[in-house]
Amino acid sequence: MSGSQCRSSHRSQPLTTKRSHVKVLHTSDWHLGRTTYGHSRASDHEAVLAEITEIAAATRPDLILNTGDLFDMQRPPLHSLKLATSTLHNLAEIAPVVVVCGNHDSAAYLHWLHDLLSRSAPIHFVTSHDNAVGEVLRLPAGEQAIHVAALPFISANRIVNVFDEPGQRRITYAGHIAGLQQRLMRELRDGFDASRDVSVFAAHQYIAGAIPSRTENPSHTCDFYATDPQHLPVVTYAAFGHIHKPQPLPTTSVTGCYAGSPLQLDFGEVGEDKSVVVATLQPGQGAVLERIPLKRGRRLHYITGTLDEIRTTAASVTTDICLVTVNTENHIDNLAGQIRGLLPEATIADLRENAADRRLELLAPVDDATDVDTTTLFSEYLATRGVQGVSAQQVLQLFSTLLPHASEHEPPELPEEQLLAADPEIAFPLPATSTATIGGAA
Repeated sequence: MSGSQCRSSHRSQPLTTKRSHVKVLHTSDWHLGRTTYGHSRASDHEAVLAEITEIAAATRPDLILNTGDLFDMQRPPLHSLKLATSTLHNLAEIAPVVVVCGNHDSAAYLHWLHDLLSRSAPIHFVTSHDNAVGEVLRLPAGEQAIHVAALPFISANRIVNVFDEPGQRRITYAGHIAGLQQRLMRELRDGFDASRDVSVFAAHQYIAGAIPSRTENPSHTCDFYATDPQHLPVVTYAAFGHIHKPQPLPTTSVTGCYAGSPLQLDFGEVGEDKSVVVATLQPGQGAVLERIPLKRGRRLHYITGTLDEIRTTAASVTTDICLVTVNTENHIDNLAGQIRGLLPEATIADLRENAADRRLELLAPVDDATDVDTTTLFSEYLATRGVQGVSAQQVLQLFSTLLPHASEHEPPELPEEQLLAADPEIAFPLPATSTATIGGAA
């Protein structure tokens, strides 16, 4: 496969300036179209992508890389498509843009976007379309060239045999990815001048030893998909996507990193500081990396405590998206309204009341090695999970009443039913009614 040329006639980079280095801006895992607990992140994405565009304009890179998961789903909503295309066009005004297909992206969809966008701007999508796996791009940067070997996410169902032993499947998958990397590097070396040019390996891939945020697709960040860091190609810079937590690659053989997601996408990413990477590359040397923090877009926040404790810290919470847990001895009426009053600007993704009277307190732990009756097991469940809307003791009492009759065709008669049969008005008293008639006559 011959290397592709990606146009680099962006306006702001004067080609007359002679330099010994080039710069790459690396971002990844935008996940446009994402929701968090049902709340749209569209406004957050708009804010942070504008911030990334401003960083690109200020740092003047020679190449902008997005290493996968441009979208959160294979058929993104219209708003996400518009935001992606407008942002990529704005970035392409600054430098050529290369987007690698991730596991959340549709290869066919990105291939269509490539045909659409590359006609008017230096935007190149690398997919596994039409059985072509990976691609080598050569981009001029003044008197130098950036040689990019790009490998999109490869699903295991294209490689392994389902009848193989699980351990053999992992070996097969990792070996296949290593073979693809080697093939791309052989192609990259074609025409590569080590005294002048720089090399980049860009991929959407899980490397053994990387630390996931656990907000990624768990089936694609398990041991089965882990590739060997020792097989990574030796390049000037290795740019990776797929893991949302920003971090260096788990190897010392090559300089590279996971750029991470630009937003805290879900609550596994609470506390993570997001960023983009600006890599300065010089021939024959490792990349010098600078992480530039991203500040825009709402952050995610856990809030746990009593109502009084939450009241004292509420002023520090502004527009965050929050999971709120209120610890209390007894049920609090209108708890949602009170929390909304304390956090008027925040988005409450979920509110949980941890009321002591909604749980049982076990006097002794249940021993798995001994035989225990069903009521004791249910007591353990109520102690662990609790209930809503009524005390746990009432639920246990009703359970104990019904359990002995479980094998009977007719359920037992409950005290409430006896009361209803005796006097319905006592069981369900009716509200007082007016004696006025229609038209106001008495």
